[in-house]
Amino acid sequence: MIRDYSRIDTAPGAEGENAMFSPPANFAGDRREYLAWLKTEREQQLRFMARIFCGPNRCLNLTVVGHYKEAFEAAFERVCQQRERDLAAFRRGLTNGA
Repeated sequence: MIRDYSRIDTAPGAEGENAMFSPPANFAGDRREYLAWLKTEREQQLRFMARIFCGPNRCLNLTVVGHYKEAFEAAFERVCQQRERDLAAFRRGLTNGA
């Protein structure tokens, strides 16, 4: 299945292809609890999204809506920054050994 990662809905109980980072309908946690849920339940999807959109492929038109909009944006930015650091370290490793 192809996912549209350019629009993310974080409202609890949201449905559809844009709701992959939406917690369950009965979720009533605060920002910290959402971030914990995101890490335990959706970390792989978040890392995959970062793999697609980091660096030169960065999604400039990312739209995030819903109750946890700011928390998701912060988590996504951290994952993208970590991925970019990892890629830079990998590239340095390739040039240091040559």
